[in-house]
Amino acid sequence: MVEQRAAGTVLALFDAQAAAEPQRVAVRAAGRSTTYDELRAHSLDIAEALAAQGLGPGAAVGLLAPRSERLVAGILGIFRSGAACVPLDAGYPVDRLRYMCDAAGVGGWLGDAGLLRRVGDPPVVAEAGGLVVARHDARQPGRPGGRPARVEAGSLAYIVFTSGSTGRPKGVMYEHRNLANLIAWQIADSRCGRGAVTGQFCPASFDIIFQELFSTFGAGGTVVCLTEGERLDPELLLDVVARERINRLFMPFVAIQALARYAGDVTPQRHPLLEIITAGEQVQCGEHIRALFERLGRCRLVNQWGTTETHVTTSHTLPERVADWPLLPSVGTAIANSAVTVRDEQGRVLPDGETGELWVTGACVGRGYLDPPADSGFVPDPLAPHVPAYRTGDLGRVRPGRDLEFLGRMDAQVKVRGFRVEPGEAEAALNALPDVVESVVVVMGDDPATRYLQAYVVPASARVRGPQLLAALRRTLPHYLVPSRIVLAERLPRTLSGKVDRRAVATLEEARR
Repeated sequence: MVEQRAAGTVLALFDAQAAAEPQRVAVRAAGRSTTYDELRAHSLDIAEALAAQGLGPGAAVGLLAPRSERLVAGILGIFRSGAACVPLDAGYPVDRLRYMCDAAGVGGWLGDAGLLRRVGDPPVVAEAGGLVVARHDARQPGRPGGRPARVEAGSLAYIVFTSGSTGRPKGVMYEHRNLANLIAWQIADSRCGRGAVTGQFCPASFDIIFQELFSTFGAGGTVVCLTEGERLDPELLLDVVARERINRLFMPFVAIQALARYAGDVTPQRHPLLEIITAGEQVQCGEHIRALFERLGRCRLVNQWGTTETHVTTSHTLPERVADWPLLPSVGTAIANSAVTVRDEQGRVLPDGETGELWVTGACVGRGYLDPPADSGFVPDPLAPHVPAYRTGDLGRVRPGRDLEFLGRMDAQVKVRGFRVEPGEAEAALNALPDVVESVVVVMGDDPATRYLQAYVVPASARVRGPQLLAALRRTLPHYLVPSRIVLAERLPRTLSGKVDRRAVATLEEARR
């Protein structure tokens, strides 16, 4: 475990920058620039408005605001009040939003008055920083003159939700000390340096937004809020990167894949990108991905791994020479003050090279679930019972050189025709083919004797046929990893987080045979 000192809270990092360079631009959105001093003032107003309504330490505040400087001020203001931030995405179904608010015990909301209709249109009781404060019961008196509380490292920073095996999302609690440790490491690890410009790409409801914002503010940089159109259209994204001189993007791998289809449109001299950081899905460095980064020139691809329960846990920067990239790169080594070990079913550490479950310990392990399920992965470390640990349910092994290899979910590995297979290996081989835009491979059937692999593929052109793809796979994969059938589809269904919805792919109609 590499030790590194971190600030107590990310607020301390932000305030230090605001004091040192108050007139530096902190946020650009829709043609407007907001300085560090202005952003700090807005967040103070918000914190005081929340505190006056009794929304401080021990409270949870739902945040529902458009992607803008007001969203950023809202996060800062909630943190400053001492309450926990519950970031919400207006694009979510109403029932899901209301479930998340109920599960988190939200006592009030901060946001855009129009968007708050999606959580039941609670009565507005105050306005601050361009946003409104709303509460369940507007008749309950506030506390005029209430002041924000001191925020400690152990205070709850935010609550975000991850998919649950029951079909209901699980709320994960993350403390300020966890976030401060990640941000201190990210600033030290980044090749962007001070004053860098980060494109705010991730949805507000995902924990990556805190990484985007505070790794930028802690280094005196500027956050550019991207529009939904710029996020979803690779051509518009490339244009705004060049126009706004964006140096860094945090993007899910599916978005990098979409960007890769426009690699030919990239003019290296126009693009100031130095880093693209991805996490959440297995990175597959096929032909299209390599071509994109060849065109981007000095831009490095950083592959991070972690879970919602631990946020970022490991990181690996791919080599400068794109030709040296493996198809499935490692996820690197643990961030500062954290450790990842490969263990057996009894929690014993396995030797290097052996496959087992990935356990996380150290500063990146969050506080836990709001309503812990019976199979919660938050457990005491059997090797050091006073140390909190998280059993990820992911498989991995340590490579020579100590890099960690991610091998997918434990529950994704199954036996097919007597062989233990990981569908992701077949997916990687498919995605490496030039005729494939993207693919997903699933196991069909419950009977071990008759199970088979089926692939769903978005082809690069109408001329592509399943048999030719199968023939190409047989040249690179062992027979038991070659899918029995390939279904061609115009697109793959997505979850709310942008990942391929593996449960929904089985309902796809074949676009062409």
